Amino acid sequence: MKAAAVIFVLVTAGRAQTVIAPWQVPCSEETVRPNFELKVRQRVFGELKDQTDAPFRDSRVLLRKQDGKGRFVEYRTVSTDKTGRFDFKLVEPGKYRFLPVPNRGFKQPQEAKCGDSGDCEINLVLEVSATDQEFGGCPIR
Repeated sequence: MKAAAVIFVLVTAGRAQTVIAPWQVPCSEETVRPNFELKVRQRVFGELKDQTDAPFRDSRVLLRKQDGKGRFVEYRTVSTDKTGRFDFKLVEPGKYRFLPVPNRGFKQPQEAKCGDSGDCEINLVLEVSATDQEFGGCPIR
C-alpha cells in the first residue's frame, strides 16, 4: 500500500497582515454612547468610592449631554468633597455621558439609572481599569 503525502499551501494577497494591539486602535474609532438618561428634571447627586472603600476626594465628575448631532458636549462638571460626595443639583431631561472620573484609570459605568421621580442618587464603587484596554491612551469621551 502506498502512502500519499498532502501539502497545503496558503496563498495570500501581496500585503502582509498587520496585527494591532488594543491600545493601538485610533481614538477616532471609539463608539461613544449615552450611559445615563433622565426622563424628568431631577437633582442628581451621589458618592464615589474605590474598591477599598476609600472616597474619591477632590475628583472631577463630568456630565456631558448629547446634542442634536449625537455628540456629547460639556454640560456640567463638579468635584467630589473629602467624603467622595458630588452634587450636580438640578439636571434637565436628556441623554448623557456620566463620567465619574475624568480619566481611564477607572472603569466608567456602562449605565447609571434613576427613577422617574424624586431625587436621583448614584453611589458607585469604581474598579481600576486594566492598562492594555482599547483606547487606553485616548482622552475620555
